[in-house]
Amino acid sequence: MSEDQNLLAGVADRDPEVFRTLMEGYVGGVFNLAYRFLGTRADAEDIAQDVFLRLYQHPPSLDIQTKLFTWLYRVTVNRCLDLLRQKSRRPASISLDAPVDPAEMEGQTLAERIEDPAQRNPRERVAQMDRMAAVRKGIELLPLELRAPLILAAIEELPHEEIARILSLSPKAVERRIARARQLLKQRLSSYL
Repeated sequence: MSEDQNLLAGVADRDPEVFRTLMEGYVGGVFNLAYRFLGTRADAEDIAQDVFLRLYQHPPSLDIQTKLFTWLYRVTVNRCLDLLRQKSRRPASISLDAPVDPAEMEGQTLAERIEDPAQRNPRERVAQMDRMAAVRKGIELLPLELRAPLILAAIEELPHEEIARILSLSPKAVERRIARARQLLKQRLSSYL
C-alpha cells in the first residue's frame, strides 16, 4: 500500500492521529492555493477548513489512481471556483468597521517583507507596489478557466501534467489556457512593462 493509501485508510477509520498528520502535511499547500485564488485570508481559511472537513466526511476511495495531493488540490480549486462564482452573483460589500489584518499584505515575498525599507527609494517601493497590485488585479480579471491554470503553473509551480489532472483537462488544453492567460495579462499590463 502506498503512503497516500495508508493515510486514506486511517482517515476512513476515523483515526484522529492519522488525520492530524495528513492535515499537518497538506494544510499549508491547500491554504496557499486558496489564498492565491481568493485573495483574502478569511476566505482561504474557510476553503481549507471545508476541504479537510470534506476529506474527513467523505474520503476518496483507497483505489484512487491519482495522488492525494492531486485530489486535495482538485477539491480546493473547485471550491475556490464555486466561491468566486457565488460572489460574482451578489454585489460586493465592504465593512468600514472591519479590522485591517497586516498578515494580508498581498503580493510580497518573504525577502520583501524582511528587506530594510531604508535601502529602497520610496518612489521605487511605490512603483513596485503599484505593479504588484496591477498584476493581482489583472489575474483577478482573467476568466476563471484561464485563471486556475495560470495560478497553478506560475504561482504554485506545478507541472502541466499535474495541472491537467487537477483541472480534469488534457495537458495540451492546460498549455493553451496558460498561454492565453499570459497573453491577456501582457495586454492588460502593457503600461507597466
